[in-house]
Amino acid sequence: MKKLIAFDQDDTINITKLPLDNEMAELISNLLENFKVCIISGTNWEVMKKNDIDTLANLNHESNFQNYFFMPTTGTQYWHYKGKGKEFGEDIVHEDGWVREYAHFLNEDQVKLIIKSLENSAKSLGYWSENPAGEIIENRGSQITFSALGQWATPEAKHAWDPDMKKRRKIVELVKPELKDMDVDIVVGGSTSVDIMISGVDKAYGMRQLMKQLNLEKEDILFIGDNLNVGGNDYPVKALGIDTIQVRHCEDTKWILKGIINTLN
Repeated sequence: MKKLIAFDQDDTINITKLPLDNEMAELISNLLENFKVCIISGTNWEVMKKNDIDTLANLNHESNFQNYFFMPTTGTQYWHYKGKGKEFGEDIVHEDGWVREYAHFLNEDQVKLIIKSLENSAKSLGYWSENPAGEIIENRGSQITFSALGQWATPEAKHAWDPDMKKRRKIVELVKPELKDMDVDIVVGGSTSVDIMISGVDKAYGMRQLMKQLNLEKEDILFIGDNLNVGGNDYPVKALGIDTIQVRHCEDTKWILKGIINTLN
């Protein structure tokens, strides 16, 4: 029996950028009674806190946050719950009882070069939006993310922009030579995004770190994601040898979770 169920974020457990809906929040809360649960995503901590933690905190019952783990920015950060009311040292990053155990950040020179390369590449290909919904390029500290239509474009617009990943792969092809001397990985991210992070720190890295932290083996984990094809940002987990399930959207995930939960009753 699996001990931990890990999830991608956007389009796996929620509609991209939106908080978990009430049904998904209830399912994950139920899951936390029997499994450890980890969410690993290119999304930053602030958005994950709002979308995945606050939604469960707002349910009319408590959830077992001791079993809830977060790896923002594609595994370059690791957060877990130690409890409200506890005192932490000045050097400990924490929020509402959640503690960040590690974070890997790009330096200032790397950030500047990555941003310049992404912008120039997107503009040369004609993929730069003149009316974006939010930031096109976001510095998440440990990751730089290019979102073609802006971070807060509608899910419908995002899904229609590059369904076959051809546009994002062209951006990656242009950016790679410019950053070849920089120790970074460049991958296709969410529905409109390209993610650039420190080399070797991807979702497989995150899973390996999680296994160390929680004393788990690959066989103990099930990963659910929507981008498990070669080149996708979930693929490193599959390549690591962890059991995976591919979904198309969060409604598929709900169906899977209901099946898992029903087997426990």
